[in-house]
Amino acid sequence: MYLKQRSQEVSEATIQAHGYRLKHFVRWCEDVQSIENLNDLSGRDLQRFTTWRREDGDLNNVTVVTQLSTLRVFLKWCENINAVEEDLHDKILMPNLAKHEDQRDAMLNSSDAKDLLQYLRKFELGTRTHALIEVLWHTGMRIGAAHGLDLGDYDPHEQNIEVQHRPDTETRLKNKQDGERYVGLSEDVCDALDAYIKFKRADVVDDFGSR
Repeated sequence: MYLKQRSQEVSEATIQAHGYRLKHFVRWCEDVQSIENLNDLSGRDLQRFTTWRREDGDLNNVTVVTQLSTLRVFLKWCENINAVEEDLHDKILMPNLAKHEDQRDAMLNSSDAKDLLQYLRKFELGTRTHALIEVLWHTGMRIGAAHGLDLGDYDPHEQNIEVQHRPDTETRLKNKQDGERYVGLSEDVCDALDAYIKFKRADVVDDFGSR
């Protein structure tokens, strides 16, 4: 039920990722704890699951946080249909990540970037990947800033995007209001964004009503 509803709101890749992460929780409920009714699920059970998942998969903190974050979203959805006790999702204790633990240090060099953009412009014109790579490479912005871009932040006539700090919609900037700015775009970046918005973008909103 959860995946079916979410499939109307998010991409197929997201649905596949959520299904993969949640299958471990389903396996734990069925095979380890013999839980048949989520109404019986407690905060203590969730802590047992966290410990079991870390040990069962020999996972690092970043992977554990990712999987628990998905579980929290699922449980919050369950609360809305009275499938679990109220506020159960808040009882998941997230591991603390050390500074920069969730960041990778892989770099895309200039030569590889040019080859990648040439390929995308020829074979994947207007896809989300193409639009994203064009924006990231041209502007040098952080992934988090790109993630926070709404449809209305792009001005095709002025050829710029407005980067905004929106903590109320969980799209924050690292430097908060100090990171807000207008960023000029090249013709190639605008072409990619125009094609993506016109032909490839799914007309959906997130949980906060952002497009």
